Amino acid sequence: MKHRLVFALSALLALLSLAPQRTQAQGFEVGVRDGMSLSWLVGIDDTLPQASFYAGFTGNYFFDQNWGVGVDVTLSEQGALCKKNTQGVTMDYMYHYLNIPILLQYQHDLGMGHRLRFMAGAQLGIFLAARYDYTAPSITGEGVVSGGEVISREEFHPFDVGVSAGVQWLVGDYTAVELRYTLGVTQTHNGISNTHNGHHYISVPDNRNSVLQIGTVFLF
Repeated sequence: MKHRLVFALSALLALLSLAPQRTQAQGFEVGVRDGMSLSWLVGIDDTLPQASFYAGFTGNYFFDQNWGVGVDVTLSEQGALCKKNTQGVTMDYMYHYLNIPILLQYQHDLGMGHRLRFMAGAQLGIFLAARYDYTAPSITGEGVVSGGEVISREEFHPFDVGVSAGVQWLVGDYTAVELRYTLGVTQTHNGISNTHNGHHYISVPDNRNSVLQIGTVFLF
C-alpha cells in the first residue's frame, strides 16, 4: 500500500508539472494537499515512528511576490508504535485529528518556473477519535493473541496545539512537493493505563504529538 502511494504521488507530480503557469504570483490561491506522515509521541519511551496518511485543503494569500499567509484544513492520522515490552506486548496507537495550521510564508524564485516556499506558524488540532491494537503472548504460553479497541474520548484533550515549520518546492505555479514538521506543545491526554493477562503494560503520564509529513500540493 505504501509503495503504491509513493508511486501515485510521483506520477501525479510528473503530470501536474505540465500544467500552464499563472501570470500573477500574488493574491489568493487554493488547493489540496495529501501524502504520507511519520508520527510518534514525545514522552513515551521505546517507541517507533508510525507511517500513516493525511489529506486536506489549503488556502494562501500573498501580499506581494515574496510574503504571504496560509491556512490548511487537514485530516491527519497520527500516533506511535510501542516496542515489545518485558511482558512481550506490542502496541499500535492511532489518533485522528482535524488540523488547522496558520502559517506565515516566504517564497524565493529560483528561475525556470521553480520556487522555494518556506513556512512557519501555529497549528490547532481538533481531536476526532483514537484506538489501539495490541499483540501479546497467549495466556497458555503458546502463540500470541491480538486485538484492540477504541479509546474513550474522555481520556483525550479535545484540542491539540502545536508549532509547524516546512518547505515547499513549487514546479510551475500549480504543483509542489512539501516537507513539514509539527511538534505538539500540549499533552494529548492525561495518561492511559491498561492491563492484559493481569500485567500492567503501558502508562503515559505526559506525551505530545510529533509529526513529519511529506506529500504533494496541487493549487487551482
